[in-house]
Amino acid sequence: MKQKELSPAPAAFNLENVADLYIRVSTTEQAEEGYSVGEQEARLRAYCSAMGFTVNAVHIDPGYSGATLDRPGINQVIKDVRGGYVKKVIVWKLDRLSRSQKDTLVLLEDVFLQNGCNFVSIMESFDTATPFGRCIVGILAAFAQMERENIKARLVMGKQAGLKEGNYYSGITPIGYKSELQENGKRTLVVDPFSSQAVKDMYRLYSSGRSLGEIGVYVQKKYGINTKFCRTDAASACSRILRNPVYAGRVVMGDLEYSGKHEALVSPEVWQKVNDRLSQNKKAFKRTYSGSDGLLSGLLFCGDCGARMSIRNWGWKQKGKPITKKYICYSVSRCSKRMIKSDSCSNRKEHFTVSDLDALVLEEIKKLALDPASLDALAEESAGETPPDLGVFRERLGNVEKQITRLLNLYQNGVVELEEIQDRLSALKEERKAAQKCLEEAEAEDSGKMSKGEAAAALASLSGIIEAGDGDGLYALVHSLIEKVVVLNGDITIYWAFC
Repeated sequence: MKQKELSPAPAAFNLENVADLYIRVSTTEQAEEGYSVGEQEARLRAYCSAMGFTVNAVHIDPGYSGATLDRPGINQVIKDVRGGYVKKVIVWKLDRLSRSQKDTLVLLEDVFLQNGCNFVSIMESFDTATPFGRCIVGILAAFAQMERENIKARLVMGKQAGLKEGNYYSGITPIGYKSELQENGKRTLVVDPFSSQAVKDMYRLYSSGRSLGEIGVYVQKKYGINTKFCRTDAASACSRILRNPVYAGRVVMGDLEYSGKHEALVSPEVWQKVNDRLSQNKKAFKRTYSGSDGLLSGLLFCGDCGARMSIRNWGWKQKGKPITKKYICYSVSRCSKRMIKSDSCSNRKEHFTVSDLDALVLEEIKKLALDPASLDALAEESAGETPPDLGVFRERLGNVEKQITRLLNLYQNGVVELEEIQDRLSALKEERKAAQKCLEEAEAEDSGKMSKGEAAAALASLSGIIEAGDGDGLYALVHSLIEKVVVLNGDITIYWAFC
């Protein structure tokens, strides 16, 4: 709000002719002819000069919407009127005062007229000092509100059209992304290298059977993401993130949902798998398992094109001969366009039947359970691998250090006071502490994998699960021990989820 005070008027003047000038422009109106602050003020002053009015003050609300009265300039006008300093309030056009019919009538009846102050709008050529002027104000206020509703409707239509094009509309940038301004003036989501790792960890850990609470605590401890990530508690924050379709490359507004332009952090299949489990609201997988359901569903990847593999019926249905179920690469089966990764995938020579591949992988798990030395060897091999996200943590640490240095330089140069940067400085120091800890543990800990002791405990329960015929328990056990299985024709590579 800007206010221009003039020098005191001469001692002898008529209070009835003392006026406040009120000017408002919204952001989109700044450059429009006749709407600018300077243009409005010039016209209002010319009118007062012609009518012999004395200007008490000019109250300006630049960049404010007329939808509400929460504006510093109009509030100062109200104070002047109620204080008896002015007897006229003059605007260039009625919608400068307000675009709400209710607010306009409240100002007119409960503020201006109640305090003996008349309201004048130059463009509409009326004055509330007359009965006709008061009637016209009510009518024009209704039209001003109708125009506001039309603007709102056009904005909604514009957003719906942009949504179909894949644009993301929300006041909050989801964790895992950054909002960047494009050349066309629109904003788009770009993957943030640091926080996106946290989101991917959440989906991976929940898919492997971890609880929401465990995941939330783990992510906060590893990435140092606290209040920005968690509004209430770790579990509910995890649930909100896991349910957000934006991470599967979708954009949503109300009941509308379309493919987004931004890069997905997880595949649609993983997102659906996680949300199916969330809907069940149970800690363990409650999927009924049978030999044809596939112990490895959701874990299989093609070794050629990298696409996922799904269960498909194979062969012709014949009397007395059941259809064979096989694991087939999506790029080969082409049953889902979104899942296809290549038009020339070579993984076609031999498709494993569901029962055969499940049996092969289950046999490897049994070997680990019977031979602790094999488990030790796998753990040592995993511990010797370079953590894939080590560079991300180094980059994050460097960015935090730069921000801390920048704040301290501002303080040392006298630009800001220490009290102004204290909270932000404390938050950055916490982030630095968390990033440093991650760097120290990165070579010894592989991104939240199950420890060797936890894997041994899980393997010890294998024989009991098999003897009890617990299909649900077997499914959960397999998914907790294995991160993924890569299949290329007859070759199988198991990636274990422990270190």
